[in-house]
Amino acid sequence: MRKSSSNLLTAAAILTVTAGCAQVKKPAAEVRAAAVGSRFDQIGRVSLYAGEPCTPQIMFDFYGTRSTVWLAAPRHETDILTGAANKSQRVHILGKWRRGGPSNCSYVQVTSAELAR
Repeated sequence: MRKSSSNLLTAAAILTVTAGCAQVKKPAAEVRAAAVGSRFDQIGRVSLYAGEPCTPQIMFDFYGTRSTVWLAAPRHETDILTGAANKSQRVHILGKWRRGGPSNCSYVQVTSAELAR
């Protein structure tokens, strides 16, 4: 019985460590915000946001020339951005800076997204 209990504890410890390593972690994104309501106009690449956003609208990471920015977009622009993310295509983004619930949650609300040439 002792050997069985010991094996069970060892297996539980291994599973706990493995589960801790498998958790989805936020990417180390440098998010630089401008004043809320100010205009955003950049060309860069996007990826699907991996992690738990500070507001539910955030779905993309935008990699521009200056920094990484979180993006939220309406349905039509979401389709364009998802396609661009899947194909590693460059996009031209127009939008406005917004702030989510927490004070450190700034993102761009996309008003226009188009593939860049």
